Amino acid sequence: MAKPLSVTVTDNGPLKLSGESITLRYCGDPVAVDEGKDLYICRCGESTNAPFCDGTHAKNGFVAEPPEADRKEVKVWEGKTIRTFFNPGACMHAFYCKPLNDLRERELEGDADAAAQIARIVQSCPSGALSYESRDAPPPPAAQGPSIDIVEGGEVRMQCAFEINADRLERQPEDRATLCRCGLSLNKPWCDGRHKKRDGFR
Repeated sequence: MAKPLSVTVTDNGPLKLSGESITLRYCGDPVAVDEGKDLYICRCGESTNAPFCDGTHAKNGFVAEPPEADRKEVKVWEGKTIRTFFNPGACMHAFYCKPLNDLRERELEGDADAAAQIARIVQSCPSGALSYESRDAPPPPAAQGPSIDIVEGGEVRMQCAFEINADRLERQPEDRATLCRCGLSLNKPWCDGRHKKRDGFR
């Protein structure tokens, strides 16, 4: 079994990614990386060499520590055959979950296929804010795509098993999370969707 990718959140600096076989995509395009070489991903949002760090954080006063925030309680929805969990503190507001309300109503009414659809949608949540438990729903699918997917104008999506030197959020999976790279998140190192407020951010 491959070792989990190591993510080091440096003090007021970049994300250091270490692993034997990192695959990286940036703005939809694959990026060639040297096997076994550490990668340093910008977190201040102002690197001229995005997505990689160029040292700008040392000049612009980037502060990586988020303000003290209250931890929000995980919300639980109980269906007939599936239970879902939602951690608001992990959510980056990608809105992949919009179909859930309708599917939950169908599941409660006895729709046999609704639980499987709920499980698929939960697994599509890039931040891991959503998770589920079920006897009948299929197991989570294997991760697709690169181990690191850096979205244009957005977040760093972890899509593989990883370890990180930061407290994980409640019920956050071991192979899925979104990390901030715009510098604005109030939930660093996790993304909270505030990159949408940065004009021209790529």
